[in-house]
Amino acid sequence: MKRVAFAVAGLALVIGVVLLRDTDNTSAPTAPPPPTKLKAFAADQVLVPSPQGRPAKPGAVTARPGNHRVQLTWTGEAPAYEVRWGERTKLVTRPGTQLNGLRNEQEQQIEVRAVDSFGQYSEPAVTKATPRADNAPYSFVDRFDGNEVPDQRLWRFGKRTDCARATSGDGDDHDRLVIGTSCGTRAVSLRARTPFVRGADESRFVVEADAPGTGGKLLLDLVPGPVSVQGDPVLPTAVRATISTDAAGNSVAELVPDGVVTRPIPAAVPGMTVRWELVLGSGGIQLHRDGEVVATSPFVPQWREATALVGVAALAGDRLRAGIDLIGFRAGAAEAPPNVPPPAVRVDAAPSATTPLPNVTAGQLRLALIPSREGPPVDRVKVNGVEVPLRPAVEGQAWKPGAEYPAVADLPAEAFTDSLDVQLATAERVQVTHTDVELTSRTSGISKSDPGTPLVDARPSLADPVAEVLDSGGQPVPNGAALTRGRVVLEIRISALDAAVAGLAGFEVRLDGNHIATVPTTADGPAGAGRWRISLNTGSMVEGPHAIEVRAFSTDPEAHPETGYVPFLLKP
Repeated sequence: MKRVAFAVAGLALVIGVVLLRDTDNTSAPTAPPPPTKLKAFAADQVLVPSPQGRPAKPGAVTARPGNHRVQLTWTGEAPAYEVRWGERTKLVTRPGTQLNGLRNEQEQQIEVRAVDSFGQYSEPAVTKATPRADNAPYSFVDRFDGNEVPDQRLWRFGKRTDCARATSGDGDDHDRLVIGTSCGTRAVSLRARTPFVRGADESRFVVEADAPGTGGKLLLDLVPGPVSVQGDPVLPTAVRATISTDAAGNSVAELVPDGVVTRPIPAAVPGMTVRWELVLGSGGIQLHRDGEVVATSPFVPQWREATALVGVAALAGDRLRAGIDLIGFRAGAAEAPPNVPPPAVRVDAAPSATTPLPNVTAGQLRLALIPSREGPPVDRVKVNGVEVPLRPAVEGQAWKPGAEYPAVADLPAEAFTDSLDVQLATAERVQVTHTDVELTSRTSGISKSDPGTPLVDARPSLADPVAEVLDSGGQPVPNGAALTRGRVVLEIRISALDAAVAGLAGFEVRLDGNHIATVPTTADGPAGAGRWRISLNTGSMVEGPHAIEVRAFSTDPEAHPETGYVPFLLKP
């Protein structure tokens, strides 16, 4: 026996040496991939739930087609639903969803199945729909289904740091514009280069978007001046509609100035496009949601022309993804100026070599400034060494510490180059948060879209499992209270307010690090959400603190497992 042990030890030593040598040329071994299929398991004194009857078929399926999309709603009480069209499927946790990236005028057959907590599927509810673009008259419109998205002839994307991206959508979100941002609560803005010109009667600023998503907000601005980003407070005589949606999907609207909310906004359906309209008339302003008035203001702007901006922001500093299907004006006739790709701008940098741009006849520098203290506004700026006047973008705006102040300067001929060196003509400490340049040329340059992919991808993910320890009767325990040893109930909930969720393969439960249960959820196919109750006998456990870990796994190998924890106390 000793000889055998010695031989094995020697073999291990040889293998160890080989492995040690190999590490010089190879990377360290990686952890095994998470499982995508689970086997049921329950330790002694643990009772796990099992599948019951199949879920009922969804009822009252309604399809509403749009441009490259179909919106679906239905009735039912299931924790999740599978939607199937063609060769594609998605799992959702609400009785409604939107199918994007569809070919117009091509009929779609769609099946909707209820999915219970164990992955049992109902019989399908079937409907048909044919997507098509609306035929409303617009003086300006972009449906973002061209080859260049966003088209620089029509748009400029304003962000204060490199924390956001505006691109054509990925996956089923092609034929849309997708704005992804990790800029926190600061809005990123899409600025129309075509001016919004009020008509003789009623004028409308129309935006179709699935923003704001949960934990986000959408801002629609009409500003009578050359601004490029949306800040706070709202500029004098400007109009802003803000729609905010919290983490639970509840939305509120605000209209500035002097707005009054006329009715509650229906709860947001994740990923569903909504049509918002700012309507300007002789009697004031209205904000419409899918044709219904949700806010009004008696304010009647005296300006005739404004800059239109669409912005998105997160409410709690999270990453945000917003899909925009349409932006249009039903207003007076107007056209975008010839497009000249903007030059690079360097603030307070050493002068650099520049190359003249041909055919440029005029230019405008737009800045967003934040002063550090009270005083007169900065009114001069040096551009490529030439000092020029700097004026407020909107008359009457305040110069206040900590508040963003949009300003504009006409560029000298020395600045018609491929890069601009900018210096504020002041000794005061002033932060430049954003720069933008508009050049006027005899000819229009090419349009260049961002070739990258969206900053926030659309790949479905698992929701975090939420665990709660209940007493023997299945009732919640006061926070911090100790439990009597004996039977306790562990409740596990998995759900999310997302446009789609990854398929759920099941979950494992560990008590104080020991594996006590595995519950698979793929009876007919993956579940999407659910609620489960597991019975535990704690009679043999010691008094004091304990911890339960729940780890959920997906049927999609690309979806990361998600983990939830819950501590609890046992009485002596």
